[in-house]
Amino acid sequence: MRRAWWAIAGCAACAAAVGCFTRAARAPVGPTDPVVRSLAPVVPTDGAVVETVLLERPVGDRFLDRDLWADALPVGGQEARVLLNENGLRAGILAGSLPPRFQAMLETDAEALSARRMTFSLRKDEVLPTSGPHPRCAFGVLNDVAGKRVPLAFEQARCGVQVRPDPAGPGRVKVTCEPHVQHGERRSWLRPSADGTGFVKHEEVPLARFPALAFDALLGPNEYLLIGWDAAQPDTVGAALFGVPHATGTRQRVLVVRAQMTTPGPAPDLPPLGGARRAAIAAEAGRPSR
Repeated sequence: MRRAWWAIAGCAACAAAVGCFTRAARAPVGPTDPVVRSLAPVVPTDGAVVETVLLERPVGDRFLDRDLWADALPVGGQEARVLLNENGLRAGILAGSLPPRFQAMLETDAEALSARRMTFSLRKDEVLPTSGPHPRCAFGVLNDVAGKRVPLAFEQARCGVQVRPDPAGPGRVKVTCEPHVQHGERRSWLRPSADGTGFVKHEEVPLARFPALAFDALLGPNEYLLIGWDAAQPDTVGAALFGVPHATGTRQRVLVVRAQMTTPGPAPDLPPLGGARRAAIAAEAGRPSR
């Protein structure tokens, strides 16, 4: 049941497939591996837990495109914010009293999509799919505020955001985010072996990264990172990541991220088998921090 963010149980290894904006028909965000639950005793671990969901409304929606961002604190320095804005991207943090409309959207099946809950005790990062895959997309990217916009085009493209959580002091997590685009067919590459004595054949999908558009966000308890697109800026990285075609017209998405560090004890993403169902994250939105 998608209404509960805690419904994604287990350390599910989700595919890092992503997509981008195009006029083609809308496709699923990306496949996920089946959740496997072990009956063996839980092994205590240290690490981060990251919860994400995509909010979706028609493009230019008053709340998702404007009002929601009025309550968000922008992340990064002045130059970083300018560069994100020039590329149609927005990032901000919701803290304290949350907008009632935001809490209501988290509870809806039609507007809250692809809820995920991931642990990072072993893996270091994960790509969060935001749209696609689609046959082709094209957009311009500005890598420097003093530079020139570079036109790019990708076939069979999947767009998303790579996230990497790290501890940042008591009760806080630093989440590093970077736009990614996978594109084309899977190819074979020769990589050095682990012992350096030879080469090993690997199959990989070509990847376009945008490190100039990476940013860090510091999240405390019950704080939410928002990453989205300014709909007034078409043909940008933001449009590629968060604009999706639909039978009724283009729709706009916002990625919502919440993170916390865990300490040794029962794994936080494995509820007891047969135990009580956990509360939805939306039910916790707006609760006072302790």
